[in-house]
Amino acid sequence: MRNWFFLFLLFLYGCIEPYEVVVPEGESMLSVEGHITNGPGPHTIKITRTATYGSVFVDFIRPVILATVAVKETETGLVTFLKETSQGIYETPDGFRATTGNSYSLRIVTSEGSEYISFPSKLHPVPIIDSLSYRSIIIPTENRLQPRSGLQLVAFFNDPSDMKNYYYWRVKNPISSVQTFPERYRPPFSLPNSPYQPKPCCSFCDIPDSKLIKALFLAEDSNFNGLNTGQIAGFIEDNGFRLSYKYRFDFEQMAISEDTYRFLRLINQQMTLTGSVFDPPPANIRGNMVCLTNPEETVLGHFFAAGVSETKINLSVEDLDLFQIQRPFNDDCRVLTQPVAPRPVDP
Repeated sequence: MRNWFFLFLLFLYGCIEPYEVVVPEGESMLSVEGHITNGPGPHTIKITRTATYGSVFVDFIRPVILATVAVKETETGLVTFLKETSQGIYETPDGFRATTGNSYSLRIVTSEGSEYISFPSKLHPVPIIDSLSYRSIIIPTENRLQPRSGLQLVAFFNDPSDMKNYYYWRVKNPISSVQTFPERYRPPFSLPNSPYQPKPCCSFCDIPDSKLIKALFLAEDSNFNGLNTGQIAGFIEDNGFRLSYKYRFDFEQMAISEDTYRFLRLINQQMTLTGSVFDPPPANIRGNMVCLTNPEETVLGHFFAAGVSETKINLSVEDLDLFQIQRPFNDDCRVLTQPVAPRPVDP
């Protein structure tokens, strides 16, 4: 009987046919990322084509090379051409600064002849940052024994009362100066009591922090119009290593338009999805770029002009009240970012 039972189960499983899900193939779209300010620059525009999707892997994200890229000042008609400094990366020339009160549009002509243009974006004046403070905070997680923590940045400034203001804060060019201990190096799979095999270099290195940004910090002045205010303007997460020695970055406060504020707020909603049932559904967010040669083509991205106030911040671990245990790294600090080694620095 048992054998017949197993044969019956085998017969049932043999009757099941796999169901193939056919996903309609998406189109590859032009994506534009970048802005200009009244700061010294250079100002960077990144242009790529998105990967297509479907039932199988069919493409990958590609930089748009050999394009003609220019910024036009609406009031004067002045056109400034950008130079391609690396594949898909275009920069304004030395000395270029946008002018407060004027509007700017971005024009792109690809090597295939397709032409794209943005709607004009006006550069609004920005209040100067009076000071930037930071404090250590803990963010609860599902695992109560392993909460997130880091430095919350608060920008203090005087908001103008004569107009509606929208703000975008950004940590720029973050550099983590790390201290390691190559004199305590042991090869992989060594026993805990194995002797050290010290390396001759290096204990201190500058490492660009490319994985810092996880959310955008934005605000509009409905609740503080015309007041001296302090606004939450950034977060630097402590991963147990990033802030272990020294940390420095440029901090920007930008005055943006209402359209740019709305676009960035939608982007931020997509970036901070948690997977809960209350999350908005992911979707392509339309920016202010259009295709002149094919008006039906969907173009991703948003070009904008912004007034900027900038300050430089240098932090040392001795000045911070950190909650995470800082993890020592017993090796040459240059191996942390292989294959591109950071610049060794003096302590």
